[in-house]
Amino acid sequence: MKIEVRAEGDLTEEERRQLSWPWDVAERDYEWSEPDWCVLVWAEGQVVSQLAIAERTCLVAGQPVKVGGVGNVIALPAWRGRGFTSRAMRRAAAFMCQELGVEFGLLVCEEDVVAFYERMGWQVVEGPLAFDQPGGQATWPAVVMVLPCGGKEWPEGTIDLCGRPW
Repeated sequence: MKIEVRAEGDLTEEERRQLSWPWDVAERDYEWSEPDWCVLVWAEGQVVSQLAIAERTCLVAGQPVKVGGVGNVIALPAWRGRGFTSRAMRRAAAFMCQELGVEFGLLVCEEDVVAFYERMGWQVVEGPLAFDQPGGQATWPAVVMVLPCGGKEWPEGTIDLCGRPW
C-alpha cells in the first residue's frame, strides 16, 4: 500500500482515468469546484481510495477562515472496509494542518457517514452553509463538519464558502 498527496494538475492521464469511478453516492444538482490536491491510496497497482482537497478562505459570520475543504471521499467497492479511506483521511488531515497551514478542515456530508468522520476527530457544526451556483447562492441541506488544526474553536455563524462546494 502507498499513500500520496498530489497536486491535481500533476495527475497523469492514466491516474485521471483511474479516478473516474462511477460514484455510488446520491448526486445533487450542484456544480462543484475543481480540487487543488488529491490524496491517493494505492494497492496492488491501482488507486483503491481517494479524496480531494480544495484550499479556500471562506467567511464565517463575515470573518475570513482558511480551510482545507475535503470532498470526493471514496473507495472502490471491493476495497471498502479495509481502512484505506481512514488512512486517506488521516493523511489529508496531516497535509492540511501541517503543510497547508489551514485553520480547519471542512467537509459536507450526509448523516449516514457522520460517525465515520467523528472517529477521526471531525466535529459537526451549525450552519447554515452557503455556496455559489450559476443561479446564485445555495444552502447545503445536510451536515457540515470541521477538523480543528490549531486549537481554535470554530466560530458561530453563517458559513459562506466564497465559491462552489468541493
